Amino acid sequence: MNVEDNIRERNEELLEALQQSSGESDRGIVLIIAAHIDECLRRLITSFLIDSNYVDDLFEGPYAPFGSLSGKTRAAYLMGLITKQELETIDAVRGVRNVFAHERDASFEHPKIKKICEKPPIFDGRLGNRDAFLHATQNIVLPLLYRDLYEGAAWKRQELTNPSSSQPHTK
Repeated sequence: MNVEDNIRERNEELLEALQQSSGESDRGIVLIIAAHIDECLRRLITSFLIDSNYVDDLFEGPYAPFGSLSGKTRAAYLMGLITKQELETIDAVRGVRNVFAHERDASFEHPKIKKICEKPPIFDGRLGNRDAFLHATQNIVLPLLYRDLYEGAAWKRQELTNPSSSQPHTK
């Protein structure tokens, strides 16, 4: 598949996510956004790693180090695949998602969500909590959606096949 086809596929993915969230409750929108960010991070990290049958083990199973949104976020940041601001925004999204997932009365007016949304990186001073959250997530999802397509070839790791050749030579 060439880059143009990949871009077209990602555009369709974004459109599908927008259609899925249309008419959803705030809880549904937050869960859809968090799941989409999670998938984007998985693709981004996978684009960095060597090609191996072991890659899926990092993301799937009870002891998968990158099985959670938190694990993927930390890994992507430490690999230099996302910025610190993106890390902080994704952590805020994860925090909001967790409140919606675990609090029966969750809304953007819930004290825990207000606390998350009323400070940077979500807070921008102009919008209410819900709109600030949606704006911040839009600014995260769009770059993440395409980053592996544009940057992936430049940072793709290759399998180490001859470790002795990477050792410094001494006389």
